Amino acid sequence: MANNLSASFPEIWAKEQQEVFYKQNVAMAVSDVSFKSTMSRGDVLNRPYRSTITAQAYTRGTAITIDDLTDTQEAMTINAEYATGFYVDNFDQIQSNYDVAANYGRDAGVVLSNKVDAYVFGDYASAASTVDDGDIGGTSGNAIALTTSNVLAVVSASKKKLQKLNIPMDKLFGLISPEFEEILIQYGAGRDTQMGDAANKNGFLFHFYGFDLYRSNQLNGSAILAMATDVTADDTIVIEGVTLTAKASPAAAGEFDVTGTADGTRAVIASLINNPGTTNATQIALSAANQRIFESISATNDDTANTLTVVAKGVGVLNVSETLTDVTDTWTATSQAQHNLFGRKGAFTLVVQSEPSVKVRPVQDKLGKNLLNGVLFGHKVYVDGGKQLVDVQIKSSTFS
Repeated sequence: MANNLSASFPEIWAKEQQEVFYKQNVAMAVSDVSFKSTMSRGDVLNRPYRSTITAQAYTRGTAITIDDLTDTQEAMTINAEYATGFYVDNFDQIQSNYDVAANYGRDAGVVLSNKVDAYVFGDYASAASTVDDGDIGGTSGNAIALTTSNVLAVVSASKKKLQKLNIPMDKLFGLISPEFEEILIQYGAGRDTQMGDAANKNGFLFHFYGFDLYRSNQLNGSAILAMATDVTADDTIVIEGVTLTAKASPAAAGEFDVTGTADGTRAVIASLINNPGTTNATQIALSAANQRIFESISATNDDTANTLTVVAKGVGVLNVSETLTDVTDTWTATSQAQHNLFGRKGAFTLVVQSEPSVKVRPVQDKLGKNLLNGVLFGHKVYVDGGKQLVDVQIKSSTFS
């Protein structure tokens, strides 16, 4: 006869809950944040830039041509507003083994800070220079298939682009993905570097070829859908796990209309991506969960090129697929890119006017409280910042 003492066995609860891992923030380390003190009020930061003066040949005794001077206004509007909110009942807090408000409050603050990074790095399109496959001996316009054989050429090409624009070679930085970092390590970069605690501060990795390298999971991904033929009902397009389905008569979430022309249908698809909460005759709004995914995704339709360009902030590698009937209509592999960034610190301008801070609000008809948090910020790459920034386009399939 066997003993059965399990009723006396205690269940032990850990002192702390499991750790939640979020993306590390880097934007503050590489951006110009010096305007925060002067932007304690107001919502627009104006920074005009001067026209260029050129030297001219001079003949003694003759008049010098007088150049007209032009100042051009450039402004950043502080209007990026994001928030989190959750409810904690007093009885749940009393009976919970953990501090519900504190733990989830910390998570909320990190999520909001992550949003700042994703949107700052979303300004990659303002970079005055790009490095693609053509800059390292390949095909111009194609993203780079990064390898240990060409990674040094990619970094040196980035430095050359900055040098050609007369950018000072101090305070250089590189924002690279974990995938880019892996290839650099395989190449041998950082082998003599004592990274120590510095690697844990703002994502800093090591110094390489004149650049302070930072790891970021908040880089932007982009992809181009070539679509010269109209879709067929039940064809699908998948973006970051969200399925958009073609229908003759859209009725369910994520369905879009087959218009009869490729240009018309691409425009409808772009509208659904850019306005995922809208339902009308040609599209049905996405679910609430999928709307949040698409909040950081945008699309641009090009009737001339017969393409749809999709950009996603903060994803690193943009995951896309399709089941289009016409086999020539597909995501262009050579154009699917992860946008790593090299430049000089201060190329990005960032003003966080209201940093994440938990606000506790009692709920009138409940025995508990809402915990609200928010961030208000502005971000921009001004003309002078664009000259100090290089968009390094790495082929997404490199990392698949």
